Amino acid sequence: MIEDKVYAARSILVVGAHAFDAEVIAGPLAAAAVKRGASVTFLHLTMGEQGHPCLIPAHYCAQKEEEAGRAAERLGVTVRNLGLHDAFLPADDGTALKVCDVIRELKPEVVITHWHGSWHKDHRAAAHLTQTGIFYAALPTIARDHTAHTPGLLLFGENWEDDDGFKPEHLVDVSDGFDAWSEAVHEYELARGLSSFPYVDYYSALYRLRGCLRGTRHAQAFAAASHSWNAGSGLFAPPPGGGRGR
Repeated sequence: MIEDKVYAARSILVVGAHAFDAEVIAGPLAAAAVKRGASVTFLHLTMGEQGHPCLIPAHYCAQKEEEAGRAAERLGVTVRNLGLHDAFLPADDGTALKVCDVIRELKPEVVITHWHGSWHKDHRAAAHLTQTGIFYAALPTIARDHTAHTPGLLLFGENWEDDDGFKPEHLVDVSDGFDAWSEAVHEYELARGLSSFPYVDYYSALYRLRGCLRGTRHAQAFAAASHSWNAGSGLFAPPPGGGRGR
């Protein structure tokens, strides 16, 4: 069961296009996983600095860095920022290698990112970069600062901007992470009324809806990578028990 694999993980990496994306696609899950002893890292590819109607991007970037740090403390996660540019997130090999480096360093068993079916170009780029980063991280022939690593599970979180073709295949109980998430997202001005979209209302209701279907108080929905992706991503992993069999 996907839920069992997630909560058995010692290390989880959540890759978001902008600060606040990781919090909504996996925030309650992250808080619940931390309570179970996991180390969870949010990798913000950009800070989403273009999204303020009044502040210039540099000032909003600094504000969101502070907000992301406070939100991370409430969730119990570690936060990283690649410092790339909002609205211009490149889906190229050089950027994918930066994601690869984080994956190799942290060696997560579970990676969570955006679903690729999105009207937002940065979200589509984040999905591509994460999958390509995992591919590069697995290749032992690519020399980087850290050794090769293959995560055991790749999941795609539910985001209102990424709904094209998304299917809620797996519902994960996040009931004991919801309260921490609710406090964490309110650290962002974006959640306190900056946007015309009612983020907190939407996601609070969504997690409750998924919980009703899961049979718990709250749940989050995820899509999984295809069977061929799972098979392909494991091609370069060492065989169970060490060396090759004879």
